[in-house]
Amino acid sequence: MPTHGENTGVEIKVSFDQQITSALLVLGLEGHGEPRRIGFLEDTTVGVALPLFHQGIVLRVRHSDTDDDDATVKLRPCRRSQLAGNWLDAQEGDGWKLTVEQDWAGDRRVLAASCGSKLPKDRIASVREGSAPVHRLFSQGQARFLSDCAGIPVNLDALTLLPQVTAARWKKVRVGRVTDVIAERWMIDDLDFLELSIRSDTVADAPAAQEALEREVQALDLQPDSDNKSKTERVLAHLVGLKVPTT
Repeated sequence: MPTHGENTGVEIKVSFDQQITSALLVLGLEGHGEPRRIGFLEDTTVGVALPLFHQGIVLRVRHSDTDDDDATVKLRPCRRSQLAGNWLDAQEGDGWKLTVEQDWAGDRRVLAASCGSKLPKDRIASVREGSAPVHRLFSQGQARFLSDCAGIPVNLDALTLLPQVTAARWKKVRVGRVTDVIAERWMIDDLDFLELSIRSDTVADAPAAQEALEREVQALDLQPDSDNKSKTERVLAHLVGLKVPTT
């Protein structure tokens, strides 16, 4: 009988924080991708550094000019055993969708569980300007997922919606012989990241898919980040004025 692990898909990522202009040119992405604005939420209590992130909790909202706005509650790294109650086998409910998949970047392997919901177009702006409370960014199902599975209590209304990150996204990018690659660029102040990602439906097929993507990137004379650090951590640290160790 297959286990949950055998049924888990894998998102495979290659990131760049150098050669961004060269990479965009080589990949034919000089034109504008789909514009997005990304916001993260954190507990900015003085003297406590990224407490949610370091407990494996990422709260994110995204605004798109061409698609629905959305909010995500992500647990990463996540243990299957922390998906309490019916969450381990859940896929979708009243306005929410749950995705559980492995997240690979270089030799880093983690499990991620993401509970996403759509948002009305004006909701993010309302919270940012203070006319709506933070909890309105998340559905009741997402709040229940957070309460049941995060492992620590989180008062959403005590969190801070951090300054937004400008992003652009391209679908169906070709990287050498690898097709259907998604490219996403994040920019804020002096930070600039480009991420390429593909998905493998099974863990068994993921090593070959990762090897193929990394081989084609190398063939284009592009040099990925050597440390494979999470761009989310680097952006969050920047937004709250922290320094992230480089080793």
